[in-house]
Amino acid sequence: MPARRIALLALAVLILLLGGGIGAGVWKGGWQPAPKLALDLEGGTQIILQTTTRDGSAIDAAAMEQAREIIGQRVNAMGVSETEISVQGGTNIVIDVPGQLDQKTSEALRQTASMSFRPVLGIVAPEGSGGASDEGGASDGGAEAGEETSSSEPDPSQLQFEGLLSEDSSLAPADAPADGELQFPAWSMEWMTPEIQTELMEADCTDPSAQQEKTSEAPADEPVVACDPEGTQKFLLGPEVVAGSSIAGSSVAADVNPGGQSTGYYVVNMQFKKDATKSFGDMTSALYGGEGATGAFGIVLDGQVISAPEVQDPSLGGEASISGNFSQEDASQLSDQLRFGALPLEFEVASESQISATLGTDQLEMGLIAGLIGLALVVAYAFAQYRALASVTTASLAIMGLLTYLTLTVLSNIPDIGYRLSLAGVVGMIVAIAFTADSFIVYFERVRDEIRDGRGIVAAVDHGWDRAKRTILASDSVNLLAAVVLYALSTGSVRGFAFVLGVTTVLDLVVVFLFTHPVLQVLVRTRFFGKGHPWSGLDPAMLGRSVPSYAGRGRFRSLAERGDEDEETAREPLAARKARLAREAAERERTGSPSTPAPEARRTSSGADATDTTDDDSEGTSR
Repeated sequence: MPARRIALLALAVLILLLGGGIGAGVWKGGWQPAPKLALDLEGGTQIILQTTTRDGSAIDAAAMEQAREIIGQRVNAMGVSETEISVQGGTNIVIDVPGQLDQKTSEALRQTASMSFRPVLGIVAPEGSGGASDEGGASDGGAEAGEETSSSEPDPSQLQFEGLLSEDSSLAPADAPADGELQFPAWSMEWMTPEIQTELMEADCTDPSAQQEKTSEAPADEPVVACDPEGTQKFLLGPEVVAGSSIAGSSVAADVNPGGQSTGYYVVNMQFKKDATKSFGDMTSALYGGEGATGAFGIVLDGQVISAPEVQDPSLGGEASISGNFSQEDASQLSDQLRFGALPLEFEVASESQISATLGTDQLEMGLIAGLIGLALVVAYAFAQYRALASVTTASLAIMGLLTYLTLTVLSNIPDIGYRLSLAGVVGMIVAIAFTADSFIVYFERVRDEIRDGRGIVAAVDHGWDRAKRTILASDSVNLLAAVVLYALSTGSVRGFAFVLGVTTVLDLVVVFLFTHPVLQVLVRTRFFGKGHPWSGLDPAMLGRSVPSYAGRGRFRSLAERGDEDEETAREPLAARKARLAREAAERERTGSPSTPAPEARRTSSGADATDTTDDDSEGTSR
């Protein structure tokens, strides 16, 4: 199958996949058949968070900016795009979310996001009818040695609470020293006083939210009872060892076995800042060495234990991995919580209200009309410049528009991306028309240059494409790089413009390689385009080419080389020359001249013969 047919078939398959995916999503998955609109075109929900510091100190601008950035990162990680987050009045953070605010996003925005790492002193059944376990959380299966593994749900029948460990309140730990250091190590059994054991028995984790607020308000230097978000486990945790703000970063990677083969699960890699490396290393070393009540530590976010991995190897270098049969989605969620979980401030929702579109459908219609006007001007110029060849430009722009619509619709309906079309995105699509038309112009002009240089039309298309595609790739690479840099360094609606610009740049390459070039290859094999019809846009005469004549052996002669047309016409034909020579010979015989001409005549005759030979060659060449 020719390459041009393969390219067109690949494009058809791509369009069918995108269209079929959207159709299936609308039918079964609750997708929308069009791109979702952003806040400036659709309206949405506005939430105002009033901020306070945990220690009651004054709020500085740096803390507010950090809080704004972390909230934005958390919302973007949840797939809510085109969200506008700003600081207002120095103490308020205003969050504008496009469309209807779902429950998951609403809860994430309300979280104070206080995170801490605490050793696990015991795990019991959520109802409080069980007893403290000295064994800690059971490790999930499939974890590798040298990693912390997320604890699985314990069997309540094996975690029955046998009573208080001690009735003697004198065993309670003394107050922490004045310098802030703990009286006992955070993982010590000394923290399990009768009071904290009673609290553990009475706490009810079947409703995690009931215990969440109390856990969030607990001092960092005291033990606390906490629940997991699902309400299946109840933890007794020691004092805080490392604050969540000490996390430098986290990432997701595929889990592999000792042989280097993937297990099909994922792990979460986390890194700590330098000031927390020693504290975390001391805790993991102690838990690994059996110095703690259990071998696990809990990661507490907003008063709930989101993970309780068991230490299987000390982490002394400030890096650790959490494994435990995680799916990619679960690992990504935990990684996002670790990266964006710690905020320097506490928040209270001051107000929540619905806001109308700031621009609305009228501005969207005006933007689309502007795009159509620009498209019409490009098509009109193409017909004036390239005549029937402009039909390729028009069809390519139509395919470009279809692919852009389908791609943005798919990206808008994928939860992890959640793209929303803003007015800035509409501007990006209008600019993309110019980029796409520029690619066509480069290609067509290269083909015309080849025709002017004397190539046939079919050969000119192939050679012109070899030259044009390098220019198109270089141009689109620069555009794509600019879009990536702009997206990375900007915020708000500017990112929407950069996103659409990058997507349309990639689609421009798809259209040129899979549609424009293959279609032109097909057209030049028709009589209208292949023979250079004056209205085809590929007519050699209209392009100013002086058509050369073939001179044999792969040589061409221009009109200048062949001489003036009048001089060519004045030359004596071969038949007339032979007749003239015959008459001259007969005249000599009649006058009695010798049959053998004089030397001068022989020279003349030889010259004539040479001329005849030359003319014969010339005539043969002319044929």
